[in-house]
Amino acid sequence: MTGTDKPKIEDLADEQALWNTYRELRRRRGINVDQLFPEWAAEETQKLASPGAREDFAELCKGGCLPQVLAAIIVLLRFSPLLERFWAEMVGSPDNRQKATRTLEKAASTLEDLFGGFIASEDENQRAEFRKIGRLSFSSVVSELRFYIKFINAAERISADTGSHSLQEVCKYLLSSYVRRMTGRFHDRNVSALIGEIYGPSDYEEVAQRMWRKRNYQRLDKHLSFIPSFLVAMSVVISHPA
Repeated sequence: MTGTDKPKIEDLADEQALWNTYRELRRRRGINVDQLFPEWAAEETQKLASPGAREDFAELCKGGCLPQVLAAIIVLLRFSPLLERFWAEMVGSPDNRQKATRTLEKAASTLEDLFGGFIASEDENQRAEFRKIGRLSFSSVVSELRFYIKFINAAERISADTGSHSLQEVCKYLLSSYVRRMTGRFHDRNVSALIGEIYGPSDYEEVAQRMWRKRNYQRLDKHLSFIPSFLVAMSVVISHPA
């Protein structure tokens, strides 16, 4: 398979506006994301234990992947085992999932009822003052609660649509699809080296990754392609000269 799925920058007005807004908000706080994110990606690359994995990361970037986005996927791979039990609980137990979402929504609604006036009058300066003392503002707490409701529901939908009860499987798909879309090839050798270092076994290699793709990729891509599509779009936007 050859040919990338990169859209043209002129077709990404919404994504460009999103990135510009985020970059400006961070700039107002004294943070230059154009400098910070590449530095962060370099730090994450150095956390790869073996020189070989770091070389595979560099080779994928040379082939077209954006280091910042590739590093973000690697971080997700690294932390997915910690979230696996939560993921399995949420997608495998409808009663627990529904109980959790009801509880979170009740908490969010209660805060809105109690502190509606404060929430309505909040602005960014007030939220910044809360952050200075290590606390979230009322509106931020409500927003966080509703974020987790969406996350729990999204986990269930992904599981139902794809037949996957494994977050690691979803992460492996995201890495494979992003690489293919950005470079025009699956690069199974490089991808398998990164997966093998993070998930194991250490000798996980190209043939095993290719076999995994043939069994799972199309099934997952049918329902999850919007995620790597967004990552690719943001890669184009971020790498485009300001």
